[in-house]
Amino acid sequence: MIRSLVFLFLLIGTGIPELPAQPTPSEACPPLPFIRGLRVYAGDDETNLPVMIQADTSARSSDALLPSWITIRFDVAEEAPPRLAIRFRHCDKDWNVDTDYFVRDDFFTLTRTLFYEQSSAGIEMYRWRFTNSFPSAEHPFVRFLYSGNWLFDIVDENDEEAIYASGRFIVVENLVRSALEVRNDYWTPWVMPFDQVHRLRLNIRIPSPGPLFQDFVRTVDFYKNFNLYQPYRVDSYDRQANTFVEGIGLDRKAFIYENMPPGNGYRLLDIRRAVVYPSQQVAKRFEGADFTRFRFGIDQHVYFGSAVTEPIRSFDAEYLCVQFELERPLIEDADVFVAGIFNNWDPQPDDRMWYDEDIGHYFLHRWLMRGAYDYQYVVGIYDEDKGYIPDADWLRIEGNGWAANNLYWAVIYYDDDQFGGVTRAVGFTYRVAGR
Repeated sequence: MIRSLVFLFLLIGTGIPELPAQPTPSEACPPLPFIRGLRVYAGDDETNLPVMIQADTSARSSDALLPSWITIRFDVAEEAPPRLAIRFRHCDKDWNVDTDYFVRDDFFTLTRTLFYEQSSAGIEMYRWRFTNSFPSAEHPFVRFLYSGNWLFDIVDENDEEAIYASGRFIVVENLVRSALEVRNDYWTPWVMPFDQVHRLRLNIRIPSPGPLFQDFVRTVDFYKNFNLYQPYRVDSYDRQANTFVEGIGLDRKAFIYENMPPGNGYRLLDIRRAVVYPSQQVAKRFEGADFTRFRFGIDQHVYFGSAVTEPIRSFDAEYLCVQFELERPLIEDADVFVAGIFNNWDPQPDDRMWYDEDIGHYFLHRWLMRGAYDYQYVVGIYDEDKGYIPDADWLRIEGNGWAANNLYWAVIYYDDDQFGGVTRAVGFTYRVAGR
């Protein structure tokens, strides 16, 4: 089993968006959102990737090692279970929602039947937990008729345009056999330690004769760990310098991505011990402030970017106000953000750190369920129009080296011409670098 899956800006004269001020270390944590602790993962293990195999192909999935259902989990603090609905939407390989009504069949992709479990006595930050699986006996009308990329929105039952939270997952068919190779190499145009790179090669075999037209298997997205918001694409018709496809039009192909910086293993924040991190207090890392890891060693991942949290029946299953603190001189040309599974490894303005000039530290407060989390620091400037950080720098503070045992996984896409065109995911595989 694989381990597990806006904001107001001011424009200054230079045209660079200025983010809202973050709270100082002495100020309280920001308010908790209505939907808190949202997680999505395959099967019933929260350290699984948010990737499931389509049920009708699971009989041929002995080498895929994927569950055939997805689990969505979140908490709310209402006195009574809220009247919410979940809407599922199929997307193309670029995560654009399909508008074709044959593909987005609303009868099978909307549920208003949500089941909640009450929290333990003494828990203050939430009252109800939603943990439901799809498809399942409890939700027989939710079906993912097409493989590929899927979005879900948690909406008001009476107003589907009122979206409280969203998430991503992928449904795959086990139709294409594949094997992923990862090897270390140097990229000489870069200087140490940036010259250490991984080279990925995915070898696939399309059944012939079979249900797939060979030339329509033309795209592969590589993902690193649990970051679904930064795919590394190889396409038969792209012109990127670092990507190659061998065997175009054949039943045997190789998709190659070169010069991928491995980065560093994630940092670990473990706030499970109530003796060290009591409730009703700001949780500051027992070890003190973080330091840059650039040129100072490479760590291995613990959860590959996921997290483990306390079960709902634990009397410690509470949310804590966590303080992230980084000791580092001010970066004048960009901001510093915190990234983790708690923001889907896609930092947003609320994840920007505040700089204390008096002591030379960056700070951020955030609410997290008691548990153990992988996290990292990211450098960049948030783009309001794009909704993310273009050219985010994951290496400037964290470093780069082959010893980072990344979980690389690949999704093989098929450009089906039915219903005017629908993107299916017809293969999946993974490999941990260095193993």
